[in-house]
Amino acid sequence: MNAPGLNLATTNTTTAICRVAEPIALTSIFPYSWVMVKDFHVDNGNNASFYAGILISAFSLAEALTGMLWGALSDRVGRKPILISGCAGTTASLILVGMAPNFWVALAGRALGGALNGNIGVIQTMVGELVKRPEH
Repeated sequence: MNAPGLNLATTNTTTAICRVAEPIALTSIFPYSWVMVKDFHVDNGNNASFYAGILISAFSLAEALTGMLWGALSDRVGRKPILISGCAGTTASLILVGMAPNFWVALAGRALGGALNGNIGVIQTMVGELVKRPEH
C-alpha cells in the first residue's frame, strides 16, 4: 500500500508538469511566428508581424472562451479526464501547427490548442482540493 504523502507528491508533481506545459505551448511560437507567416506568403510580407500577432493570440482567445466550459465539464466527468484531454489537445495542436501547409491551418491549430486546453482552471481546482494545509 502506498503512503498517502507519496501519492499526493506524485499527483502534485504530475499536475505541476501539466501546468508548465501550457505556457510552453502558448509561448513556444513567439520567436519564429513572423518567419513562419512570411514563409506562408499570406501577404506581400509587409504585414507579417500583424498576422503573427493574430496567430499568437488565437490560442489565448480560444482558451479564454472555453475555459469555463472545461471547468464545468470537469465537475461532471472528473478532473483527470479533462486534464488528460487538455494535454492531448495541446499536443495535437502543436503537431498541426508544426505541419501546417498554410497560415489558415496554423491559425486553426492554434485556436484548436486554446479551445482544447482548459487546464489552468482545472489544475487550480485540483490543487485546492488536494492541498489540505493552506500555508503550503
